[in-house]
Amino acid sequence: MILALQGADREKIQSLLIEAAEGLRASGVRVLGVVEHLPPGCAHEDVLLLDLVSGEANRLHQNLGPGASGCSLDPAGLAAASAGVERAIAARLDEGGDLSDTVVILSKFGRQEAEGRGLTSAFHAAVAAEISVLTSVSPTVRDQWDGFVGDLARLAPASLREVEDWWGCLTRELAE
Repeated sequence: MILALQGADREKIQSLLIEAAEGLRASGVRVLGVVEHLPPGCAHEDVLLLDLVSGEANRLHQNLGPGASGCSLDPAGLAAASAGVERAIAARLDEGGDLSDTVVILSKFGRQEAEGRGLTSAFHAAVAAEISVLTSVSPTVRDQWDGFVGDLARLAPASLREVEDWWGCLTRELAE
């Protein structure tokens, strides 16, 4: 039900998630979720979470000013992005019908999610709705990931082929 990618840097994984979203959408899959948008040469605080349904962009980091040493994560931007995903899942459920044509892409399970914040509620909403999830996992929180998903997920190397094989396997299983 959940495929989690690992084994590449942040830029490569987020580009792969965007490419996967485009490919899945082109094949008729309904794609919900958020991915990190990293414009070339962008500063750390310029990273956005891009909603794959609405196109809304939420800032992932805030500029704390020169000399600041605290965490620059923007909790409001992250919460807004998660809420957008939850709204999209609720809207998809309201439409009714078979959900096997739908996938939720969530940019990452990282430190915030390991602590029960960030996109955690979006993960919960997707699993509760029984919608397949594509994500990535920061290696630093692998143990927390394993505890969070149990046997609902599998880890795979970050490659488009892995995503295509996963989705193909899911659709064949649901068709049987």
